[in-house]
Amino acid sequence: MSAAASAESLTGLVRTFNRFYTRLIGVLDRGYLQTPFSVQEARVLYEIGSAPGSTAKEIAGRTGFDRGYLSRLVARLARARLLRRVDSLQDGRAQHLFLTASGMRAFRTLNERADVQVGAFLEPLQEGERRELSTSLRTVRHLLDPNASPEPVTVRKQRVGDLGWILHRQSVVYKTEFRYKDSFETYLCEGLAPYARNYNPSKDRLWVAEAGGRPLGFIAIHHVDDRPRWAKLRWFLVERDARGRGVGARLLSSAVAFCRKAGYDGIFLWTVSDLDPARRLYERAGFLLAEEKDDCEWAPWAREQRWELRLRPRPR
Repeated sequence: MSAAASAESLTGLVRTFNRFYTRLIGVLDRGYLQTPFSVQEARVLYEIGSAPGSTAKEIAGRTGFDRGYLSRLVARLARARLLRRVDSLQDGRAQHLFLTASGMRAFRTLNERADVQVGAFLEPLQEGERRELSTSLRTVRHLLDPNASPEPVTVRKQRVGDLGWILHRQSVVYKTEFRYKDSFETYLCEGLAPYARNYNPSKDRLWVAEAGGRPLGFIAIHHVDDRPRWAKLRWFLVERDARGRGVGARLLSSAVAFCRKAGYDGIFLWTVSDLDPARRLYERAGFLLAEEKDDCEWAPWAREQRWELRLRPRPR
């Protein structure tokens, strides 16, 4: 599919969703949520009820309404005695907007009916479906609103489904972003089976970084039989749009802290010489380059490297 066809398809999907959702919530109904208000009037009531004293300029900034159109909405609601205007002491041209007692009743009615409406949409969904919807909605907001405040990052432990997801993301990211050969996916598969089969919660751990339920990256620690006192660090990845937010440093810190508590003598990892940001994280954490091969099967232009961090002094 060409880029133009792909964009056209995506445009069509967005427009189809818009039509579906406006019908679903009744945006085009004569009275929104079976009230005498249009959806635009309801939005103004919501903005003033949620932030009393807002000015028209502030409401326009939050809603995207044209200032002239917003002025007519405010005037209409004022004539209906749903809001009152108070001149600003700081700016003679501005007015602060407050809901009257009638306006507050309308605001509460709209809020309650909106909650009931959305609750009815969600009621048939199972827990996994609710979680998927929550993540998808946050992803849409993240992608289409670059000015939205970023969700706080959390780091959680492994749960069912994570291993399949990290295989998928590492395979795709290293193929599309770093141009690694397809053999890299085979290499990942070879490591996942022993980890799952020999998993020991006192020695092994996988962490996933998330923001608003959306995965941002992951890292794992795995015990290996040929170096029983050393932990192997594996599957370290941070998604491109999450880099520069300290996600990688938090994941690496979690892994190192776990290894110290588990009593490992040290941590080792294999990486590739062209992954400069990851190497800088290892260096800042105290890892040292221990071995370097002449080439790398899945990235022939680079060299495979082994880095080590000793956690306990060498025995004398």
